[in-house]
Amino acid sequence: MTQVTIYLEEDTLAAAKEAAARSKLSVSKWFAQFAEAEKARNVGDWDSFWADTDAMKKPGEDDAWDFLLDPKQRYAGLGQDLPRESMD
Repeated sequence: MTQVTIYLEEDTLAAAKEAAARSKLSVSKWFAQFAEAEKARNVGDWDSFWADTDAMKKPGEDDAWDFLLDPKQRYAGLGQDLPRESMD
């Protein structure tokens, strides 16, 4: 487990201590739960982002990102590579 040092104004520290006491937690555990909640919120943001992106797709429409997963589609339509010139 990692230790963290934070610097707070006295009134901010007092508010954190009061919140921790109301939650029946140590200040350290209260801050840890605060950080865990922020981490979960960020994950939730990505989940909602991808859900919103999927919702924009029209019914029956091909997934425009399939080419990233399928190597046969990845280079389809890019044309033919030109012959290489010798480096000699």
